[in-house]
Amino acid sequence: MAKVSSAREDMLSAAVELFRARGFEGVGVAELLQKSGAPRGSLYFHFPGGKEQSGAEVVERVGVEDASRFRSLHESGVDLDTFIVRVFKTTAKECKDRDYKASCPMAAIAAGVSSDNPKLVAAVRQAFASWEHEIAVAAQARGMTPKNAETFASAFLASMEGAFVVSKSQANSTAHVNASRAMQALAAALLVH
Repeated sequence: MAKVSSAREDMLSAAVELFRARGFEGVGVAELLQKSGAPRGSLYFHFPGGKEQSGAEVVERVGVEDASRFRSLHESGVDLDTFIVRVFKTTAKECKDRDYKASCPMAAIAAGVSSDNPKLVAAVRQAFASWEHEIAVAAQARGMTPKNAETFASAFLASMEGAFVVSKSQANSTAHVNASRAMQALAAALLVH
């Protein structure tokens, strides 16, 4: 059974990296199998729903992992500016570590997913909602009203995902730095009101 779990895990890990680089629609089943080292036909063994199921599971995995990262950062007790800076330093490092050839798998998948993939659309929606929730909880705990925390979380998510896309296209980390500064300014404004 461990071998089956390992092959499935290898396919999910390969899918994360491939989707980061080219989105869901830009990756074929054959390429996914080749990168994971899985034999032909094994995709449907591990993912009876095919590529759509593997994409939804990638989104779910990344969604849960990143929601947990936001929660852990919040629970560490850092102030809001430090929270913002740490997130954007992490996103900048992720882009740089991949030579600016890949972005967040969520941004890449969300940008190209069509309504023909309802399971994938629902998974993206749920993942983004969980991130916004964790960011809003952190902002509210640091003094924002619930309404301002929701506004901040939505803008934060848009800035973060946008920074991934722009960073990839410009092959540098400037977008992450600028997004961090903009979010710090927005946080200061929303904390006052």
